[in-house]
Amino acid sequence: MLSLSEWERENFYNSSHQPGLTVIFPSREIYFSPELLNTMRMGNSTCPKTLDQWYELCHPEDHSQINKLEQALAGHENFCSQTRKLYCGDGVYRTFRLDAFIQRRYDGQAVKLIGTETLALSAWLELADEGDKITCEDSNGVIKTLEAVRIQGVMTLRDSSVLDDMQQENMRLRREIQRRIFAPSPSPVKFYDSGVQIESVVRTALEENINAALNILTGNNQLTAIRRSLNESYLTIGIAGLTSSGKSTFMNALLGEKLIPEQTKATTNIPIMCREGELRSAKIFYRDGRVENINSRKLTASYMKNIASESFNPSNRAGIARIEITMPGALIPEGLCFVDTPGFDALASSGGVALRNILPELDLIIYVTPVRARLKKSDYEFLRVILAINERVIFVLSQIDLERNDSEAGRVIRSAHDKILSDIDSIRHDMKKFAAHDFDVIPVSAKTALEKFYDKKSQAWNESNIESVVNYFAPLSEAAFTRALLARTERTLKIIDSVIESDTNSINSNSKWKLQDIADNLRRILSERVNLPEVSRENLFSEDKLRVSERKSSLLDSLLSSMKEYEFRTKFFAQPAINNSRKIILLSSDRAQSMKLFARLAHNLTLETLPDGGASSSEWLCSGHVSPFGCIKLPLIGSEYNILIAPSNLNINNNIDWHKLFREYVPVVSVDLSRVDSGLSDLAYSPYITGLALSRWVLAFGNAALFETRQIDLISQVPERVKEFTELNGLKSPDWFIFENYKIF
Repeated sequence: MLSLSEWERENFYNSSHQPGLTVIFPSREIYFSPELLNTMRMGNSTCPKTLDQWYELCHPEDHSQINKLEQALAGHENFCSQTRKLYCGDGVYRTFRLDAFIQRRYDGQAVKLIGTETLALSAWLELADEGDKITCEDSNGVIKTLEAVRIQGVMTLRDSSVLDDMQQENMRLRREIQRRIFAPSPSPVKFYDSGVQIESVVRTALEENINAALNILTGNNQLTAIRRSLNESYLTIGIAGLTSSGKSTFMNALLGEKLIPEQTKATTNIPIMCREGELRSAKIFYRDGRVENINSRKLTASYMKNIASESFNPSNRAGIARIEITMPGALIPEGLCFVDTPGFDALASSGGVALRNILPELDLIIYVTPVRARLKKSDYEFLRVILAINERVIFVLSQIDLERNDSEAGRVIRSAHDKILSDIDSIRHDMKKFAAHDFDVIPVSAKTALEKFYDKKSQAWNESNIESVVNYFAPLSEAAFTRALLARTERTLKIIDSVIESDTNSINSNSKWKLQDIADNLRRILSERVNLPEVSRENLFSEDKLRVSERKSSLLDSLLSSMKEYEFRTKFFAQPAINNSRKIILLSSDRAQSMKLFARLAHNLTLETLPDGGASSSEWLCSGHVSPFGCIKLPLIGSEYNILIAPSNLNINNNIDWHKLFREYVPVVSVDLSRVDSGLSDLAYSPYITGLALSRWVLAFGNAALFETRQIDLISQVPERVKEFTELNGLKSPDWFIFENYKIF
């Protein structure tokens, strides 16, 4: 009979047809199999000869794994496993998993280590054909589906989880429609008795029509959500936006207390509903039907953060469905309920579907976007989902307290007030092109409002402009339930109309006729609605309140700023990836981010005055004496520098050979620090992502001042997110640095 150690060794040999490496002790000589050398792009002459030389290939961030292996060798374990990045012969760090058996003498000393090195996703990708799929688990335990796609001749990975979820949901819906027996349509609503409350009439008629539509579109989650919302007698206003846009801070400012946890990558994916009420209390609604009442003493910020983190796993059936909070003195008009929703880019693929099920329950949506951050691809993806269901959207421009005057030589070139007004105009202009109608925008400093909540006579409170939000929504208190029912009627009609127009192949003519009849009934409800006063679109904010405090500039300030700008340029060109190169290319999802970085390198804090030669959105810019192709010339920032500025990702010509370009120019990719997740997501779908796989590159995170208002632990998450992103996309680990676009701390 074999001993336990002999059995383990035999089992390891049988499962490893070709050991990847062997280490002999005490000499510590190491030998590699031809297969492993090929995987690591090395030859017999270039591979390590000793275990210590092999350690030198380990990425600096993974040096802890070296200590772990040495401890295993010095201990009594027979097996050890570890995952770390190794430097390969082609200059690329790749992630390998080592599984090793340690053979020992009678006294426990290691004699030989026999191990296999497994290349994770990269190995699969090298053998995969376009369209092949593989499932893997991310750091949050969520199962993702990755698909092999060929972009510009290079095979890479694309996350297809969301698309798969939607396709499965669509197929299930089609099958239900085909086999369902349809019920007769309800009669149209009639307002015969003026003494009958409008709420009762509209609610009954709307419920009948939704039930009739669900008999045809069985399992439609959006209609089911609207029917569920009919039990709520208040107007529901959702706070939406990307992660770190300021949603939770805005909600806390309305409550007057820092109670709602800030949503990051690992906090919450549950809606938190807040209303003004007599008692400071909360109700926790669980998925299994339980309801827990939380008294005032127990309701604390730490308690809310704990339950939000515990409920992050959406697969937990006993988890929390929603939280309802009432707060005396909250800045929420009577009859209204504000709902803090998850950040769209922080959700897993299954969470994205869940968020689409939350949106139909919202009667009006406030979309929060931070100052300085133009709407980007992730915003438009989210807004497209929102507008497909609900067109009642207003914008809150958050974090206006971060704006500062642009000054030179003690003179204000552009005031913070003017820059905020410019941001408001940009949002309106971008949304007018995107959705073809006007949207209201209210600038707010939620941080200041929260700090000065009990000092409402102070200048800082007025400058926060939070009362403009309250004044905007106050008129909705009149007949709030009627407004809510009419808004839900509009959303129901929008959903049914979209089915009639786009899904005609999956329903027969009889079903289409019944849906059309229901749509006509809903239009009748809206046409016979009671006359309600509309919200005024004028005076969304008072300009005297919007005046951001202006610190007087002096000549000394200008000299100090110049010294810091020189220090910034020195620090920038000292990045290892740049390695004193003076030829770089600035890239970003929005060229404005690249221009801000260039403005810092050019020591020009007034970005708006920086000439761009009237370049169109698809033209390249160049500050230097030579360029690889025709570019609009920018002022030189030094005779030795040659800097290219690419168009935004969506406007870049797809015929560029990025591998060749990056051999000459070092790529520097700008990402907005306030939106790390969405910025990296945009980068994953950029046209130059394949070129980064074989190049040294730099990540430049702008808008560092936003972290004045954030918890300090958020900035510590940046290395982890960059690490996950590069490993998932098979890229080299970049050099990265964080800077402020307008001032240095």
